[in-house]
Amino acid sequence: MKCTVCDQRIRRSEAYFGDKDTLYEGKPLCETCYYEDEPCATVIYRKDDTPYIISETRNETEGNFRVRWRSTDPWRGYYETSSDKYSLVNTAELLAYHESEQMLKEFDERTRELFDEHEIEYARVFARSSNVFYQNYDLYAKKDQIFLAGLLVAKAKQEVDYDNPKWYHNIVFDETALIKLIELFPEYKIKSDYDATKLVEELGDNALNELQKRMKEKRGASDG
Repeated sequence: MKCTVCDQRIRRSEAYFGDKDTLYEGKPLCETCYYEDEPCATVIYRKDDTPYIISETRNETEGNFRVRWRSTDPWRGYYETSSDKYSLVNTAELLAYHESEQMLKEFDERTRELFDEHEIEYARVFARSSNVFYQNYDLYAKKDQIFLAGLLVAKAKQEVDYDNPKWYHNIVFDETALIKLIELFPEYKIKSDYDATKLVEELGDNALNELQKRMKEKRGASDG
């Protein structure tokens, strides 16, 4: 028998098998490939500080959560999380050294306080991306508590000024690129990275052609 990852020969009695809901589910693995695979996401439940790892070989959440890779281009992407037992109540982008870092820290602390106070069963999931300075922070609550959890998240957001557009600059687009998009696509009323990203998603494969067309029209207007 061979390890599915590294092709090392292993005895059947010494083989490990990929956990359910992982990329290598049910496939034979050597001990090293099974245990040392890089985490795709880390799950932390309520006040339990123990990190539960989800990798391409292991799922320590006993199936509570799953991940799958989402490609944004041939080289980049991120892991997307999902759950059958919990509902997603908020998702945020954590970017190292970004100005939103302190605000998101306060949001996380305040939300946990409110959830604990109202006995909400929740989990925080931190999922990796291809950018070492960026990861997703997904906040989940048990499905039967989703309504109250949503209200508490809204309260926490209001207290920390979560929705202020200033926190969402320079995450996907730098300031110069954002200003250019605002000028070229005034009808989309772009104010933040989120708005610009939605524009690109809406235009899809036509995004580059539309951008070049508008830049050409702007240059023509300036020359005239």
